[in-house]
Amino acid sequence: MTTTAPCIALFLFPFYAMIPTGVLGHQVIARAWVPMDDEHTLFFNMVIPGRSAGGTPAGARTPWSFTGGEQLPRTSDWFGRFRLVSRWENDFRIDRGVQRRNEDYTGIAGIHTQDQAVTESMGSIYDRSQEHLGSSDTMIIRVRRRLMDAARELVEHGTVPYSAEHPEVYRQRSGGVILPDGVEWVEATRELRRAYLEHPELDPAMAGRG
Repeated sequence: MTTTAPCIALFLFPFYAMIPTGVLGHQVIARAWVPMDDEHTLFFNMVIPGRSAGGTPAGARTPWSFTGGEQLPRTSDWFGRFRLVSRWENDFRIDRGVQRRNEDYTGIAGIHTQDQAVTESMGSIYDRSQEHLGSSDTMIIRVRRRLMDAARELVEHGTVPYSAEHPEVYRQRSGGVILPDGVEWVEATRELRRAYLEHPELDPAMAGRG
């Protein structure tokens, strides 16, 4: 039997996301990028205490590395909290020796810091007139359109997004799943995508992260 392995990622209004780093139905993770002004964003990473982002129990090997997540001392400035030591000003503490020894291609410790480096290297406000999105950027295109449509509906008609008054739509999960070829994935994953349901039969190692 041939199979397909879709990964389901979710964007939830107005700034939440669920990334597919574990097994669908087992992973419990959510993130929020909260705008502070035009050039600053406050990032939250949320998991259930005692479980890793991928869903593995406490004490098991987790799929995440938070290396590089050290924070600077807090100040009384508006932007003086939750500032990472690894930052644009110090090249995210890139280690050229690690690169030369082929220990890590990026030389930057931790996938979170690597993502931060890629994101911030675009500059505070990117000139999107120079952007060329492709088919792999479909989710980005759709999210932007939905955000612009929602803003337009609010300004012109006073209509808020559906989720603002129906919080039950946030009861979701993301993740990867293996399905037989030809199966309609939306229906086949309906129960796995529902939050608050336990699926003890699922093995976290199915995602290659035990």
